[in-house]
Amino acid sequence: MHSEHYILATGGKDVKRLRLLHEVYGPGTEALLVRAGLRRGLRVVEVGCGSGNTACWVAQQVSPGGTVVAIDVSPEQIEQARQQAASLGLANIEFQVADAYAPRLPDGHFDLAFCRLVLIHLTRPADALATMRKLVRPGGVVVCEEMDLDCWACDPPAEAMSKFFTLNIALGDRRDENYSLGASLHRLFRQAGFARPEVASNFVLALRGERKRLLGMTFAEFAPELVQEGLASQEEVDRVAADLMTLADNDTTLFGFPLVVQVWAVR
Repeated sequence: MHSEHYILATGGKDVKRLRLLHEVYGPGTEALLVRAGLRRGLRVVEVGCGSGNTACWVAQQVSPGGTVVAIDVSPEQIEQARQQAASLGLANIEFQVADAYAPRLPDGHFDLAFCRLVLIHLTRPADALATMRKLVRPGGVVVCEEMDLDCWACDPPAEAMSKFFTLNIALGDRRDENYSLGASLHRLFRQAGFARPEVASNFVLALRGERKRLLGMTFAEFAPELVQEGLASQEEVDRVAADLMTLADNDTTLFGFPLVVQVWAVR
């Protein structure tokens, strides 16, 4: 994905975290794409494909006859995605190093354009969305999913969870990135020229399982940025990271992962 300063890891260092993220949010993403019209024979583009989890699934759904182009600004992510596609024997998918602002793809070529958790990492999300709109043909569909870090749950309440979200949002503000974009994503669609955006949500709960470790792993990746920006001390981030993992391993603690708002619209 394009980011002026991406706060998380890329490449092999991030494969496991992205796998857990896909376990959490993937079922909702897949249902959304089907609802938005994904089917055999379509030409699909994914912006900010990461290690390729969604792109590979989409390639399977549009076959036979359909194709997928997936882009990411990180060469390391693209290499991981290509490896995954090769392991699955997918011949109808192409990965390219490119960013959300200038994807170097033909306008009006695709039936469906998709991104998940990309716009929140950009300082100019409206520009990126307008670019996605140009990529689809008239009558084509643009589908986006973005988090709202103001909406989450933890029961019983835990200070480490509150710290995770408070510090994450503060870091986004420092970087001029809106990690609560989800709630206003529908307005971004209207600004991009879509007359009638549709909305849905993906809010996932978990009591047990490895996927509860997603938040702790995510925090560990952006913790150095917190220290660098003076938003937290090394001692504080170490304590929060450890406490998040302890909570994740406690099956009496309910996690409500950050809300993901889903918006799609026809060009």
